[in-house]
Amino acid sequence: EKHIILRTAWLFGLNGGNFVKTMLRLGKERQELNVVDDQFGCPTYAADLAAALLAIANHLKEGCSAWGIYHFCNTGIVTWYAFARRIFELTRPYQELVVRNINPIPTSLYPVPAPRPAYSVLDCSSLEKTFGVQRRPWEDALGEMLAFMFR
Repeated sequence: EKHIILRTAWLFGLNGGNFVKTMLRLGKERQELNVVDDQFGCPTYAADLAAALLAIANHLKEGCSAWGIYHFCNTGIVTWYAFARRIFELTRPYQELVVRNINPIPTSLYPVPAPRPAYSVLDCSSLEKTFGVQRRPWEDALGEMLAFMFR
């Protein structure tokens, strides 16, 4: 009964495989990409998720007992297609890319082993209220990650 579960979505970061790193790789290899444009979500930067976990841990250490399930993601709602476009826009100052065309496609044209929800936006208001966690826009977080990657 004493637990904190922190749910997240569309996680990206400097380590491990993720959508941002996949797009960067494909952007160097292919001139044209098809990216799903009918699934909506909130990208989550791993460093921001880690900071949220530390904030929760500090509140618990100080005696807070707000156990339960919470959500964390960066602010802003986007499709995979719009996310990919922004990745390439923010990457071009750092690295040359061969990708020239990014085509929006429906999920039905991009089969995956497991079905994906069309709308996976998380309500993070209880986390913000309970633990005082401040979230920032996913685009700011993405810009920070790319600056770290290419410095």
